[in-house]
Amino acid sequence: MDMSFAQALNEAKQVIVQQSNRIKTDADKVRQQQQTIVDQCSIITDHEMKNKEQSVELSRQGESIESLESQVSKLTVAREQAEAVIDRQGQRLGNLQEQVNSLEKKVTEQSDSIDKLTVERDSFKTQLPSREDEEALAAMSALLTTKKSASPGKETKDSGKSANGFRFNGEPRAEAA
Repeated sequence: MDMSFAQALNEAKQVIVQQSNRIKTDADKVRQQQQTIVDQCSIITDHEMKNKEQSVELSRQGESIESLESQVSKLTVAREQAEAVIDRQGQRLGNLQEQVNSLEKKVTEQSDSIDKLTVERDSFKTQLPSREDEEALAAMSALLTTKKSASPGKETKDSGKSANGFRFNGEPRAEAA
Protein backbone atom coordinates (compact mmCIF):
# COMPACT_ATOMS: atom_id res chain seq x y z
CA MET A 1 0.00 0.00 0.00
CA ASP A 2 2.56 2.21 -0.61
CA MET A 3 1.46 4.84 -2.83
CA SER A 4 3.62 6.92 -4.80
CA PHE A 5 3.59 10.58 -4.63
CA ALA A 6 2.19 10.87 -8.16
CA GLN A 7 -0.61 8.53 -7.34
CA ALA A 8 -1.45 10.42 -4.21
CA LEU A 9 -1.41 13.58 -6.20
CA ASN A 10 -3.71 12.06 -8.82
CA GLU A 11 -6.10 10.84 -6.17
CA ALA A 12 -6.06 14.21 -4.44
CA LYS A 13 -6.63 15.83 -7.81
CA GLN A 14 -9.61 13.55 -8.44
CA VAL A 15 -11.02 14.25 -4.96
CA ILE A 16 -10.61 17.99 -5.59
CA VAL A 17 -12.29 17.67 -9.01
CA GLN A 18 -15.11 15.64 -7.46
CA GLN A 19 -15.54 18.16 -4.67
CA SER A 20 -15.32 20.97 -7.19
CA ASN A 21 -18.07 19.31 -9.24
CA ARG A 22 -20.15 18.82 -6.10
CA ILE A 23 -19.59 22.44 -5.14
CA LYS A 24 -20.61 23.54 -8.66
CA THR A 25 -23.69 21.32 -8.46
CA ASP A 26 -24.49 22.60 -4.98
CA ALA A 27 -23.89 26.18 -6.16
CA ASP A 28 -26.29 25.59 -9.08
CA LYS A 29 -28.84 24.15 -6.65
CA VAL A 30 -28.37 27.15 -4.34
CA ARG A 31 -28.79 29.53 -7.32
CA GLN A 32 -31.96 27.67 -8.38
CA GLN A 33 -33.24 27.79 -4.80
CA GLN A 34 -32.36 31.50 -4.62
CA GLN A 35 -34.24 32.07 -7.90
CA THR A 36 -37.16 30.05 -6.54
CA ILE A 37 -37.08 32.12 -3.36
CA VAL A 38 -36.95 35.35 -5.41
CA ASP A 39 -39.82 34.11 -7.60
CA GLN A 40 -41.83 33.05 -4.55
CA CYS A 41 -41.08 36.37 -2.83
CA SER A 42 -42.38 38.13 -5.93
CA ILE A 43 -45.49 35.92 -5.91
CA ILE A 44 -45.94 36.51 -2.16
CA THR A 45 -45.54 40.26 -2.70
CA ASP A 46 -48.12 40.11 -5.51
CA HIS A 47 -50.48 38.15 -3.27
CA GLU A 48 -49.95 40.59 -0.42
CA MET A 49 -50.74 43.48 -2.80
CA LYS A 50 -53.84 41.65 -4.03
CA ASN A 51 -54.84 40.95 -0.42
CA LYS A 52 -54.44 44.64 0.43
CA GLU A 53 -56.46 45.61 -2.67
CA GLN A 54 -59.11 43.05 -1.78
CA SER A 55 -59.13 44.30 1.81
CA VAL A 56 -59.62 47.86 0.57
CA GLU A 57 -62.32 46.62 -1.82
CA LEU A 58 -64.02 44.71 1.03
CA SER A 59 -63.95 47.84 3.18
CA ARG A 60 -65.44 49.87 0.34
CA GLN A 61 -68.10 47.22 -0.26
CA GLY A 62 -68.80 47.06 3.47
CA GLU A 63 -69.36 50.83 3.50
CA SER A 64 -71.50 50.48 0.38
CA ILE A 65 -73.53 47.75 2.09
CA GLU A 66 -74.02 49.97 5.15
CA SER A 67 -75.11 52.81 2.88
CA LEU A 68 -77.49 50.50 1.03
CA GLU A 69 -78.88 49.17 4.31
CA SER A 70 -79.50 52.75 5.41
CA GLN A 71 -81.27 53.47 2.12
CA VAL A 72 -83.30 50.26 2.43
CA SER A 73 -84.31 51.31 5.94
CA LYS A 74 -85.36 54.75 4.71
CA LEU A 75 -87.23 53.24 1.77
CA THR A 76 -88.98 50.79 4.09
CA VAL A 77 -90.15 53.66 6.29
CA ALA A 78 -91.25 55.60 3.19
CA ARG A 79 -93.10 52.53 1.86
CA GLU A 80 -94.87 52.04 5.20
CA GLN A 81 -95.86 55.71 5.25
CA ALA A 82 -97.10 55.46 1.65
CA GLU A 83 -99.11 52.35 2.54
CA ALA A 84 -100.64 54.20 5.49
CA VAL A 85 -101.58 57.11 3.22
CA ILE A 86 -103.02 54.69 0.67
CA ASP A 87 -105.03 52.97 3.41
CA ARG A 88 -106.40 56.30 4.62
CA GLN A 89 -107.24 57.32 1.07
CA GLY A 90 -108.88 53.94 0.49
CA GLN A 91 -111.02 54.43 3.59
CA ARG A 92 -111.84 57.96 2.47
CA LEU A 93 -112.78 56.68 -0.98
CA GLY A 94 -115.00 54.06 0.64
CA ASN A 95 -116.70 56.73 2.76
CA LEU A 96 -117.11 58.99 -0.27
CA GLN A 97 -118.57 56.09 -2.28
CA GLU A 98 -121.06 55.46 0.53
CA GLN A 99 -121.96 59.17 0.50
CA VAL A 100 -122.36 59.07 -3.29
CA ASN A 101 -124.66 56.04 -2.99
CA SER A 102 -126.66 57.80 -0.28
CA LEU A 103 -126.92 60.97 -2.35
CA GLU A 104 -127.94 58.98 -5.43
CA LYS A 105 -130.68 57.34 -3.35
CA LYS A 106 -131.83 60.78 -2.11
CA VAL A 107 -131.76 62.14 -5.68
CA THR A 108 -133.90 59.20 -6.81
CA GLU A 109 -136.33 59.73 -3.92
CA GLN A 110 -136.49 63.48 -4.61
CA SER A 111 -136.97 62.84 -8.33
CA ASP A 112 -139.86 60.52 -7.51
CA SER A 113 -141.28 63.16 -5.15
CA ILE A 114 -140.91 65.84 -7.86
CA ASP A 115 -142.69 63.56 -10.33
CA LYS A 116 -145.55 63.06 -7.85
CA LEU A 117 -145.75 66.80 -7.15
CA THR A 118 -145.75 67.51 -10.90
CA VAL A 119 -148.65 65.10 -11.38
CA GLU A 120 -150.47 66.72 -8.43
CA ARG A 121 -149.78 70.21 -9.81
CA ASP A 122 -151.07 69.18 -13.22
CA SER A 123 -154.14 67.72 -11.51
CA PHE A 124 -154.72 71.05 -9.72
CA LYS A 125 -154.21 72.95 -12.97
CA THR A 126 -157.09 71.05 -14.53
CA GLN A 127 -159.27 72.07 -11.57
CA LEU A 128 -158.45 75.79 -11.93
CA PRO A 129 -160.87 77.89 -13.91
CA SER A 130 -159.89 78.40 -17.51
CA ARG A 131 -159.61 81.83 -19.13
CA GLU A 132 -163.12 81.43 -20.48
CA ASP A 133 -164.35 80.58 -16.97
CA GLU A 134 -162.63 83.69 -15.57
CA GLU A 135 -164.16 85.86 -18.29
CA ALA A 136 -167.62 84.41 -17.60
CA LEU A 137 -167.13 85.03 -13.85
CA ALA A 138 -166.06 88.59 -14.52
CA ALA A 139 -169.07 89.15 -16.72
CA MET A 140 -171.34 87.67 -14.06
CA SER A 141 -169.74 89.85 -11.40
CA ALA A 142 -170.28 92.89 -13.54
CA LEU A 143 -173.94 91.99 -13.91
CA LEU A 144 -174.31 91.47 -10.17
CA THR A 145 -172.57 94.77 -9.41
CA THR A 146 -174.85 96.67 -11.72
CA LYS A 147 -177.83 94.98 -10.11
CA LYS A 148 -176.65 95.87 -6.57
CA SER A 149 -175.93 99.43 -7.42
CA ALA A 150 -179.49 99.67 -8.74
CA SER A 151 -180.81 98.80 -5.25
CA PRO A 152 -179.19 101.50 -3.00
CA GLY A 153 -180.71 100.48 0.28
CA LYS A 154 -178.80 97.19 0.54
CA GLU A 155 -175.21 98.43 0.71
CA THR A 156 -173.01 96.97 3.39
CA LYS A 157 -169.87 98.37 4.91
CA ASP A 158 -167.89 96.10 2.58
CA SER A 159 -169.27 97.72 -0.57
CA GLY A 160 -167.31 96.30 -3.44
CA LYS A 161 -167.54 92.71 -2.17
CA SER A 162 -170.26 90.28 -2.99
CA ALA A 163 -171.75 87.79 -0.61
CA ASN A 164 -169.60 84.95 -2.00
CA GLY A 165 -166.32 86.76 -1.22
CA PHE A 166 -165.31 87.92 -4.70
CA ARG A 167 -164.20 91.46 -5.37
CA PHE A 168 -165.97 93.09 -8.27
CA ASN A 169 -163.61 95.64 -9.69
CA GLY A 170 -162.91 93.83 -12.90
CA GLU A 171 -160.63 91.19 -11.34
CA PRO A 172 -162.10 88.28 -9.39
CA ARG A 173 -160.23 87.26 -6.21
CA ALA A 174 -161.11 84.64 -3.74
CA GLU A 175 -161.61 85.77 -0.14
CA ALA A 176 -159.69 83.92 2.57
CA ALA A 177 -161.98 81.57 4.39
